[in-house]
Amino acid sequence: MSDHFGRGAMGTDNKGFTVIELLISLAIISISLGSIYSLYMSHVAAYCTESVTSRVQQNVRSSMNIMMRDIRMAGLDPHRTDLFGISQVTDKSIRFTADTDMDGELDDPDLSDGFDDSDLEQIAYTYDGNNVLEMILYHADGTIEMQDTLVDNVNNLIFTYLDANEVVTADIEEIRTVVIQITVQKPAGHSDPVSRTLIKRVRCRNLDF
Repeated sequence: MSDHFGRGAMGTDNKGFTVIELLISLAIISISLGSIYSLYMSHVAAYCTESVTSRVQQNVRSSMNIMMRDIRMAGLDPHRTDLFGISQVTDKSIRFTADTDMDGELDDPDLSDGFDDSDLEQIAYTYDGNNVLEMILYHADGTIEMQDTLVDNVNNLIFTYLDANEVVTADIEEIRTVVIQITVQKPAGHSDPVSRTLIKRVRCRNLDF
């Protein structure tokens, strides 16, 4: 006998899922979760790369600005004492003096109360080849007062020296311009390392006399 809706009284109308349907559902869920995870990891990698890039750019700029500021003052000698100028150069380092407090004397640094002009009268910037750019402060007698890291993760640093005619020179007396090229490289998680290079020219205006 059939009911009024045409379905047998003994008919079975199961609402459950078959094994095939369950497997298909699991496959779809797995694919969806995999896509979500992949998207999440790509966002994490992008954030990591952007964060590292920002730090690398900041490190390159700040270290370059410090070197440019100090090298620009090389040879400052308002009293014409002949005590100040560039004293040593290589393609990886530069050492120089400047009468930054304009007292006519090559002063010893005193860092007990922080930096002032007289602490920056004999400086060297040097790349040790082990990813570190160092700043060195000297006493008047040439002994070291401070040797500290200006920036790490340095992949390369090159100083090039030009004379008044913009020709490369190794003669300290002829140097008028210093070209600085610095490359900083940092790892960025599972992504490729982030590398930034900055090149600047510094006119040593106190060396023209």
